[in-house]
This record gives sequence, C-alpha cells and structure tokens, in this order.
Amino acid sequence: MNLKKLLLTLSVLTAAVMISSCGSDEKNVNETAAEVTGITFENAFYFDHVNGHGVETEMPGLVLFEYEQLRSVRYQVAYVACTCRGPEVNYWSVANIEISKDNGAVVHLSYGEDSTDHYTAGLYGDSIESWDGTPVKALFDQFISENILDKSQDEINAYEAMHGNVDTYTGATVTPNNAMRMLQGLFIYHNERY
Repeated sequence: MNLKKLLLTLSVLTAAVMISSCGSDEKNVNETAAEVTGITFENAFYFDHVNGHGVETEMPGLVLFEYEQLRSVRYQVAYVACTCRGPEVNYWSVANIEISKDNGAVVHLSYGEDSTDHYTAGLYGDSIESWDGTPVKALFDQFISENILDKSQDEINAYEAMHGNVDTYTGATVTPNNAMRMLQGLFIYHNERY
C-alpha cells in the first residue's frame, strides 16, 4: 500500500471514529482513535534477531503462506536473516517450513525447493560466500540437515542461538543463528493454532 492510500485510509478511519463517537467525552474518542491507528498483522510473529556485531533487535517474521495438511502444517515465512550489509543488498529470506502435527518436529526447512522438490517455495536472502570465500550457503544447508531437520521444538528451543555460538560454524554469518531464532518464534505462532 503506498503512502497516499495509507494516509487516506487513516483519515477515513479517524473521521469515522470521530463521527461515531459524537456525544461521548473526549477521552473515549482518543482511546478509540488510538486503537485504529498503526499497522497490525494477524499472520506475524516476533523473534530476537541478532546482527554481526551481537546486537539483538526484535524483528517480525511474516507468515506468507500457511496450509494445514493431515500430518503437518506448511509455512512460507519471510524474515530478515542478515542486517550486516547495506540496504541495497539486504534481502528478506523466505523459508519453506513444514512442522509435524504429531510431535511438533521440523519435517522440512528449505530456502529453495518445497518438500516435494517440485516447486521453488523459498528464497535465500544472504551471502553465498563470505568475504574470505567461505561457502556460507553450503555450510548453512549442512547446518539445517544436522541441527534442524527432524528435531523437536524442545531441541530447537533449547538451542541457545547467541552471537558467536553459531557464527563459529560458518566463520562469518549470522544466518544459521537467525534461522534458529525465527523457528523459535514460529513455534509460538504454530502452537497457538494447532
């Protein structure tokens, strides 16, 4: 939504609140107006993102797609994996995730193909190689297969993804770190619904 449409929408909502509250005291008008301003998401969750300097910031993960299947739930989640680079190359990642309804384990996590290997359902938004030539994407894929796939929520939640612990795995990136943090936030979202 562009800025003009957003401002027009907010103006219309504010006018509607003011008209509908005629005859009430000023305090109620201000409380009602405060409730309708701002942007809210019903399909979002928050996680503590960490940057390359160890600074943590609460960031949103946006659920772009959610589909309940018989034994699992499929998600597409967009989130910022890395904020170390300039904004012109700092892309959002899209993770394709399946969580088991039986035991809450991560059945599938990919930044490319879905679990059928038929559709591209993800987008890897980070460096393929680090500044020194380390194959970050290949190491991240290995990290996913060793530390995330078929792991329970308890195992992933017990993993303290703090700056430094995962960084040493790839040598330069916070991407595995924030993938774990994103999953921890997604579990809260998932468990409220299933």
